Amino acid sequence: MLKVINCSASVLLMMVLAALNLPIHASNERFVETVAVAQQNGTCSGVVKDNTGEVIVGASVRVKNSSLGAITDLDGRFTLPNVGKGAVVVVTYLGYKPYEFVYDGSRKVIEITLVNDDKTLNEVVITAYGMPKQAKQVGYATTKVSTEEIERINAVNPVNALQGKVAGVQINTAGASGVTSSSAITIRGAKSIDKNNAPIFVIDGMIIQEPLTGNLSGTDWGSQLKNLNPADYESVTVLKGAAATALYGSRGANGAVVIVSKGGKFGKRGLGIEVSQSIEVTDIYKSPIDLQDIYGAGTTYNGYQGGFLADGSLQQTPNSFGPRMDGQLINQFMPDGQKTPFSPKPNNWKDLYKTGLNNNTNVAISGGGEKSSFRLSYGFMKNNGVFIRNSFDRHNVSFKGMTELNKVFSLEIGFKYAFSRSLNGGSQGGWDWGNNVGMISAYNLPRNMDIAHYASMYRDPVTHAVESTSPWGSLRGYLHTRDTSVRQRSEQSILADVTLRANIMPWLKASLKANYNYYCVNYEERQYGTGPDYGPTGAGYYGRSGSTEGSYNFLAMLNSPDNKFTIGTEELTLSGIIAAELYGNTPRNNWAKGTNGGLVIPGVFAFSNSTNKIEPTFDYMPANQRTFGIYGIVNLGWRDQVFLELTARNDWLSTLTYPTYITNGQNNYTVFYPSANLSWVFSDSFRKDLPKWFTFGKLRASIARVGMGTSAYATSNGYGVFDQKSIYKPDKSGSVLSATPNLGTMFNDNLKPEIQQSIELGADLRFFDERLTLDFAYYKTNTFNQIMRVGSVSEAGASSQLINAGNIQNSGVEIQMDVTPIRNKDWRWTVGGNFTLNRGKIVELDEHVKEWQLMGGYDAAPEIWAYEGGKFGVLTSYLNSRYSTPIARFEGSSGDPRNGKMLIRYDQQYGKPHSVAMYSPVTLYDQGKRERHILGKVEPDFTLSLNTSLSWKQLDLYIQGDGRFGGNYYSNLWKYTVPTGNLKSTLVGRDKEHGGIARINYKGETVYDGLMLDAVFEEGAKAPVQNADGTPGALVDVGGMTYADAIAQKNIVPVMTGSWYAWNYGWGMPAFPEAIQDNTWFCLREITLGYRLPEKICKKFGANYLRLGFTARNVCYLINKLTDGLNPMSISSNNPLQPMDIGAVPFYRTYAFNLTVRF
Repeated sequence: MLKVINCSASVLLMMVLAALNLPIHASNERFVETVAVAQQNGTCSGVVKDNTGEVIVGASVRVKNSSLGAITDLDGRFTLPNVGKGAVVVVTYLGYKPYEFVYDGSRKVIEITLVNDDKTLNEVVITAYGMPKQAKQVGYATTKVSTEEIERINAVNPVNALQGKVAGVQINTAGASGVTSSSAITIRGAKSIDKNNAPIFVIDGMIIQEPLTGNLSGTDWGSQLKNLNPADYESVTVLKGAAATALYGSRGANGAVVIVSKGGKFGKRGLGIEVSQSIEVTDIYKSPIDLQDIYGAGTTYNGYQGGFLADGSLQQTPNSFGPRMDGQLINQFMPDGQKTPFSPKPNNWKDLYKTGLNNNTNVAISGGGEKSSFRLSYGFMKNNGVFIRNSFDRHNVSFKGMTELNKVFSLEIGFKYAFSRSLNGGSQGGWDWGNNVGMISAYNLPRNMDIAHYASMYRDPVTHAVESTSPWGSLRGYLHTRDTSVRQRSEQSILADVTLRANIMPWLKASLKANYNYYCVNYEERQYGTGPDYGPTGAGYYGRSGSTEGSYNFLAMLNSPDNKFTIGTEELTLSGIIAAELYGNTPRNNWAKGTNGGLVIPGVFAFSNSTNKIEPTFDYMPANQRTFGIYGIVNLGWRDQVFLELTARNDWLSTLTYPTYITNGQNNYTVFYPSANLSWVFSDSFRKDLPKWFTFGKLRASIARVGMGTSAYATSNGYGVFDQKSIYKPDKSGSVLSATPNLGTMFNDNLKPEIQQSIELGADLRFFDERLTLDFAYYKTNTFNQIMRVGSVSEAGASSQLINAGNIQNSGVEIQMDVTPIRNKDWRWTVGGNFTLNRGKIVELDEHVKEWQLMGGYDAAPEIWAYEGGKFGVLTSYLNSRYSTPIARFEGSSGDPRNGKMLIRYDQQYGKPHSVAMYSPVTLYDQGKRERHILGKVEPDFTLSLNTSLSWKQLDLYIQGDGRFGGNYYSNLWKYTVPTGNLKSTLVGRDKEHGGIARINYKGETVYDGLMLDAVFEEGAKAPVQNADGTPGALVDVGGMTYADAIAQKNIVPVMTGSWYAWNYGWGMPAFPEAIQDNTWFCLREITLGYRLPEKICKKFGANYLRLGFTARNVCYLINKLTDGLNPMSISSNNPLQPMDIGAVPFYRTYAFNLTVRF
């Protein structure tokens, strides 16, 4: 079929040229002549490598003074047919010096080693479906990430390894659940209102997407991505815009990360062995949020204004608005009842964590001959996390083999198997307080609590019973769970691919590729009782559950590369691809079984030990998603300077197909995705006119459409009176049909696919012999026809309906710059960075829908909404509710110094026998303004990453920092903890040292624990006068007065710092300015120092490469504007539209030592 298309294109081109009276010279005219001399020529085959022995993908191999040429494939191989003896062959790869040799026909496979040349440009990038392409021919932005950098990071999740390395890629690194935590990743902003905004990961053709983990999901066990081994990566390329991912059709809306695995080396004699070993230590160096270490347990409203109680004892409370810790011996409610020093415990939170240790070993064997190659690797990771009894183990086996079956056919097989086991991950899920260690340390315990001392005695060493008399229930529950319980998740992952390639003709190649993905999850849980011998009878739990699922992908491709035509004196290149693809999922099985009513015999974990009858559950879901697509690519080049690529893809989506029993369904299942991109290397066009310092210049432009379907069975939502579903037997031998009333959903017979349209303009500029390089991109993306569930009119008999609506726009700029001040034989110093600015906007929702809730309020925290005509994601207060409502401000005449100050009022006296005065702010809700109010935004103003690398002979140093600036964050941990007095910020106003103002306490003493508020009393407000003995007197009018003036002029009772925080902060609090946090930070992300042993020394013990390296990650935060120094990694969801935490994780840095040896 492709031959017919090529011939048709040639005929059409000749007709046009004839009409223009231009001479025509086509390489196909010499076909007969070529056949005649073919027997006199030979086939020149070889492999191209760099000086380290690694193959070079995309090197240009051409016969000098001829149109015959090729580029090396993913294995570094090339084949040139019909090469005459004595012909000069030139091998070039920008970044390396050109290599020439004379073909004499004596060697079947020629091994070529290119030498580095800093004066040339990088040449090849990996595009969609892993296809290599010369960088100058690409009309859209792509970024290649060094696999060495990714491997040395030792990240369990490959998303974290991309942090700060690619412009336009925003990553919110999370650590709420320990080593398996998922991170939020978006490329050029979020584009969907209620779907996953993460890009696809394409591993050797198989697509995996990081699933969403919500704030209420509990433990984040991570996704299948954590089962990948970075040591097996050959290349990692980030495809950003729609033009780059258009060939992925209905899966390419959010961008793609393309990973190609390593293979063996053709032509290499003997076996090659590579061994790498890394040991990484995780150092917990700072608490999740800044805590104070001066005041201990107590509350200001305990009847003694935060002091010791009448009998001299300490108040039983987790709050720390109590007495100053002075070291005296006092009963602090330990299980043994003994008195202990009342002193600060600045690092007591550390006793709930431990130092992490990660051991990562990889061994690979590779080999090859003239016609085949292979690589077999094994990897083992053992990562002991920072939580107590938290770990992640992973075994990886990877194989990639290639062989030439004959002169036409070659075969490639890839297989990646992983087995992983995660134990006792952490949790920040909503309402899961018992496992939320961040909340326990900051909220449930006072600052005088000796956690280590308590942990040493909370359990009877003989009976194993847990004490129950102390007030530290949350702590003992967490310690018991961590010390005894098992929550273990095991996974098996198989990624397999088979590719058959055919060199049909010199101008025509074909390939068939099949991918299969199998993913199996097993979960086990064991719980012990807290009584003697882990009883009593009826306590404890034992449960098992699991699931299996899979997916497949078939791709058939015809490729006609590098067809050259001469028009007059101009040479054109024409290449094309036609492909067909089929992909979908396989059946999914879910099962679960657990004891009922506890265990008969404590500590015996067997289903037969269940107190009551067990009722296992089973669910089977047949394959329900399938897509068939065809696509074509045409590449046209002129003078090796101007390149035009046109692509077109059409998908047929099963998810938008209506069932046959729905006769009025519109079946909008066919979607067309076109794209075009153009690049012009203008520096070659105007080389004679450009100054010598202008090394290289390329302009690029692209326009494209991609899209997205919907979930399975969405088209039948709400159809008919009943919703029908098949319930399968456990052995799937049969099924029964269940029917439930269709309540609340209205049927839509005309659902359409989501469509995304994008344009991109960019430039690649290089100056001063590439000492200064600049890459700039501007893009604008609009996503239409969002499939959304909206409210329905009551007359329709339903409360909701799926509709197509919306236009979400993302526009922005990306800038990548690198400067090389020093570059000579021994020294090289480079400074670089990338800058990204993205603006998300809701251009339009629907005629009847003008706002969309992205996240409902959690425990009276702000909601997150999107408004038509506004930013994509804003934090808001509630409708008709005082929760998170903004503070009211004084508004007087122009120039009034009270303008903008917080409005307050006096409420009451609280606490017995000695009360304290309680004041509170006035809110907009109090003033009758009950609508939602915008409090902040989700999106950052911009992101920035900076790096520098310095090398001297065999030594190399790399430093990277990255951060985000602007946007907001809401911390539930901060909300809960402020009123406890445990935070460092609550020291303000507690004593004279911290700015406290004078107040008379219940003893008649002058103390300095009053808080100075920058506020104005509302009109009509009254407050009590402070009597000489500290008791409150008569109420006096203070309306319109500043708080400071009311104290100075009318001697009102000042508010105690602890009273202000305890009365006004916490659950249901208004939106104080410091509550809507500035999500601005900049992290010193990485410092790497490496040494490469000279090759001469390596050869003495049979090696050809040895490198020692040291890497420190997450070194420190140079900027952190989150309130009270909160850790930005505490975010508890990988949804980029939900910047919120429910607990917190401590600050940690890692130190890794790496050794890599190749033989």
